[in-house]
Amino acid sequence: MKGGKPVSLIVFFLFFHYVLYSTPADTTSIIDNIYNYDFAKASERLSKLNAQDPLISEALNLEIKWWMSLERGNQNQFADFLNTLNRFEEANNNKFSEILFSTYRMRYYAISKKQYLIPFMFLKIQKQISRVDVVKLKSSSSDSYELFILYKSFLALLQNSILSDRFLPDPFHKQKLIEDIKGIVAHGSSPNRTIATYFLMKYYLDVEKDKPKAFNYLSTLHKQYPNNLIFTQLLTN
Repeated sequence: MKGGKPVSLIVFFLFFHYVLYSTPADTTSIIDNIYNYDFAKASERLSKLNAQDPLISEALNLEIKWWMSLERGNQNQFADFLNTLNRFEEANNNKFSEILFSTYRMRYYAISKKQYLIPFMFLKIQKQISRVDVVKLKSSSSDSYELFILYKSFLALLQNSILSDRFLPDPFHKQKLIEDIKGIVAHGSSPNRTIATYFLMKYYLDVEKDKPKAFNYLSTLHKQYPNNLIFTQLLTN
């Protein structure tokens, strides 16, 4: 792993798109509660959510447990998150759920004593993404395809900043990847713009060490989620 490129960049991976495009009115409210640190309200709304796909509720449940663990820094809370993740992984085996749960596991490795497993998780997720039917995805949902491109671009940026070159299977075009993400910030759907904004904020802050650029994106996120302690701390430090 390269020095000077903080592994903690992975910790703040934003939520995958599955719930965002399933039942928008209900799930968007829950997600807003989570990122504004109102976990009680998020859990209450989740208990009343009438989701046709159980994976929606499972993913939201994981997101609540993850952010609660970050806020409290309690080992018991992280253990509860990990136990829930293990249970969901055993119960689901479709292509999307594999990618979703792998990103959650990489979040956990990034802040635990298992950071040495992160390169293997990158390779695993890369293989999982390669099995996605991109043509079918593009024809079925422009928003989902847009986010697919967003995640691929950001993962490539992370690979270049965190892993040694032998883990990079393709030539690296940093500026092209950044421009792809900026394009989604400017012209993407509302959920994708938020995710892209977050990705660029973390990239400029932790990799490029360019605080003025990072703070432009951070200010946007802080306005959207004023009660998020992490965004507030980043803005004031």
